[in-house]
Amino acid sequence: MKPKQYDDDVREFVASQRGLFLAASSDALFNKNLRGTLIRHLSIKDDCVLNIFTIAELRQSITLHISKGNRLLVLIERELAGKPTTDIIKYVKQDHPDVLFVVLTTEVEREKLILLHEVGADNIITKPIAPDTLIEKIAFTVKPRGQIGELIDEGKRLLAIGHYEDAAEAAREVLRIKAQSPAGLILLGDAHKGLGKVEQALDCYSQAEKSAKLYLEPLKKIAALHRETGNTTEEIRFLERLDKLSPLNVDRKIEIGQGYVRLGDTGKARTVFDEAIKVATREAMESLSRVSREIAQICLDVAPELSERYLRRTLDAKKGFLDKSDIETFNRLGITLRKQGRWEDAITEYRKALKISPSDGNLYYNIAMAHTEGKQFLDAYNYLNKALSLSPDIYKAGEAVCLNIATIYRRAGKKDLVADYLKKALELNPDSRKAAAFLREIEGMRPDDA
Repeated sequence: MKPKQYDDDVREFVASQRGLFLAASSDALFNKNLRGTLIRHLSIKDDCVLNIFTIAELRQSITLHISKGNRLLVLIERELAGKPTTDIIKYVKQDHPDVLFVVLTTEVEREKLILLHEVGADNIITKPIAPDTLIEKIAFTVKPRGQIGELIDEGKRLLAIGHYEDAAEAAREVLRIKAQSPAGLILLGDAHKGLGKVEQALDCYSQAEKSAKLYLEPLKKIAALHRETGNTTEEIRFLERLDKLSPLNVDRKIEIGQGYVRLGDTGKARTVFDEAIKVATREAMESLSRVSREIAQICLDVAPELSERYLRRTLDAKKGFLDKSDIETFNRLGITLRKQGRWEDAITEYRKALKISPSDGNLYYNIAMAHTEGKQFLDAYNYLNKALSLSPDIYKAGEAVCLNIATIYRRAGKKDLVADYLKKALELNPDSRKAAAFLREIEGMRPDDA
C-alpha cells in the first residue's frame, strides 16, 4: 500500500504550486484512469486535469499556462498522433526547465528509455499502471524525496540566479550527507564553472562520472567544457562514450561528425553522419509502421484481409530494422490470418517473430492456438508447454486465455491441469459461467474419461 504522503505530495503540487496536469494521450483507458485517480481519489479539481491530443495543441497549452504562472506536469505518450514526442520534450525543457515530463510507454528497449531520459523526461510510466503506482510516480516527480533532493533543487535555483558561491555550499552540504553523490558533484562542478574555475569543474564532473557509470550527465558536462575550451579531440572522446551508452541520439552523432569535420577527418565524419541518417531513417520507418498498424487494428474485425494488408505494410516498412518492438505486429498479423482460417500462414509469421525474440512465451502460446485451430492437438500441447515454461504467468492475461489453456490440456488428457486453469479463470472472473460449467464437467468425469 502506498504511503498517505504520496497523496499529500500530489495535492500540494496543485494547491501550493498552482500545478496542472496535461495528459497528452489518445489512450482512452489511461485518460479515464488518470482522471479517476486524480479527481475522484485525490479530490483534485476537474479543471486541473486537461487532455491534449496533438503536439501543436500541447505547445499552445504549455505556453498559455506558463504565462498564467502555473506549474505543469505533462504526462505524454512516447508517440502522439503517430509522431515521436522526443523533440517536443527536448525543446520545451530547453526553454522551460521547470515543466515536468512523465513519458507514457509500453515495454521498450533500454536504449529508447535512456534516450527519453536524455531529452528531458523526469520519469517514465510503463502502461498499464495501477492507481497507487500512478500516484507514487507522480509524487516522486513533483517532489524530490529527502534532504538531498531539496538541497539539489535549492542549488539549482541558486545557479539560475548566479549565486555560485551559495550553490557550491549547497553542493558541499549534499556531499557531507552522501560522499561522492553524483548529483552533488555535478552541482559543485556547475558552481565552479560559474565562478570560472574550469579545472575544479572538470575534476568534479570526472568524479561524478566515476561514481555512476551509467549516469550520462557528467559525460555531457565534460564534453561541453572541452567544447568551450576548444579541445575538440577530448570533446569527441567523451561524446563517443555518450554515444555508446545512448546510441539513438541523432543530434549527438551529428555533433561527433561536426567535431571530426573541424579536425579535418572527413572519413570519420562521413561514417558518423551515415550512422545518424540510419538512426533517423529507422525512426521515420517506425512512425510509418505505427500508422499502418493503427489502420490494421481498425479493419481487424470487419475486414481481416484489409487488416492483413496494412500489417504487412507495417513490417515491410521496417524491413532490415525489425526488433522486439515489432513482436506485437507479428502477433496481430497472426490473429488476422487465423480469423481468415489461415492457421498455417499464421504459424509462418509467428516463426519469423521467434527469430527476433526466441524466448517470447506469448509467441509459443499463439502457435499453440494456431495448431489447435488446425486440429494439430499434439503440436498444440507441446507448444503450450513451451509457452508456460517461458511465461508461467501468461494465464493472467485473462479468463479467455485460461479457458484456451484448459481446452488444449483437455485434448491431451491432462485432467488435473484442466481443472487448475479453470480455477484460475474463476479467480480472474468469479462470475464466469463458462469456466464454472467446464469445471463441473471435468470434476464429474472419471479419470479415464478426461
